[in-house]
Amino acid sequence: MSVSYAWARRLAVFVVILLSLPVAADARTRAQPQADDFSPAFLGMYRKILDIDGAIDRYSRQYDVDPQLARAVCMFESGGNPGLTSAAGARGYFQLMPATFRSMHVSSNIEAGIKYLSQLVDRFGREDYALAAYNGGPGRVARGRGMPLESLQYVLGAGYYRSVLKMYEPAVRAHASTLRLARARPGDDWDAVSARLHVPVVSLRLYNPFVTDSRLRLGTFAIAYSTNPPLDLVEMTAAGRRQYRARIGDNYINLAFALGADVDRLRDANQLWRLQVLPAGMVLTIPPADGVEAASDAHVEPASAAAVTRAVARPAAPLHRVRRGETLGAIARRYGTTVRAIQRLNRLGRHTRIQPGQRLRIPAR
Repeated sequence: MSVSYAWARRLAVFVVILLSLPVAADARTRAQPQADDFSPAFLGMYRKILDIDGAIDRYSRQYDVDPQLARAVCMFESGGNPGLTSAAGARGYFQLMPATFRSMHVSSNIEAGIKYLSQLVDRFGREDYALAAYNGGPGRVARGRGMPLESLQYVLGAGYYRSVLKMYEPAVRAHASTLRLARARPGDDWDAVSARLHVPVVSLRLYNPFVTDSRLRLGTFAIAYSTNPPLDLVEMTAAGRRQYRARIGDNYINLAFALGADVDRLRDANQLWRLQVLPAGMVLTIPPADGVEAASDAHVEPASAAAVTRAVARPAAPLHRVRRGETLGAIARRYGTTVRAIQRLNRLGRHTRIQPGQRLRIPAR
């Protein structure tokens, strides 16, 4: 194996950043952090993978993989949603491409993901290199080529999840176990689920960042929720701006997705780097989605749960069903937008292959 010194040095810097910012200083001193110390998204994702906990532990022992690394990858890849399929075709808990899954010669996505992770750790001798290879491809890592920004974000993000589990997994497990799971019904929207479960929309979205509006309507996703969620998850300032206090395990891309905010605008509003771990306690300003302003009501208290619920952007973007032969460029021109805007709104990579029948959300003009 040949890995360039320059690439390895850059990755080492990101790992140092990762290890230096896992949690807020006050949380480090607590033996057992409280539920509100943790990201709702992190707890919601962990609650979903509790259903496959035995399988993760069994295959981790079989293939000599750190089970906390396996859980971190599963959470970062799919948010604990087995029915997830990416725009590129990656599937299941561990988001494996069909060819990779077949090459593992096993019957389950969980076993295949952990076996593949084991092979990468064995090949490169380091878990951080293995994560880079899992996302960006083992060939690129083996050749020592510079990794794309997406892969560096992946190493930082999944590595952060692993660090949180290393420090706090007993507490995470205890608090996540109190959450309930409900099954979405075909045609559901967040308002319907909120009314059925008697839980605010903003809470549902924060606990389930991978469940988009279009995925929710499919009715194939489990919804993690708390019967007694904190009322201050998102607060309204006197000026009508939404604010969120970062917690242990938060990821700003998940926050943007859950709260209907553009990722780039969220970064700009809070002076975040693209390669950034959110320190717990950091207060973020959540910009409104394009064309959607936060609700303001002179008769509503700033921290009102109803005001916060209305402030979460409703999906005003139209849906486009991809036809055979269409390209992202053609679709962007048709709707008067850009390829990158479509990619951001649908959480697609920069090098995206779209497929006939795929549904894309189109940004508002």
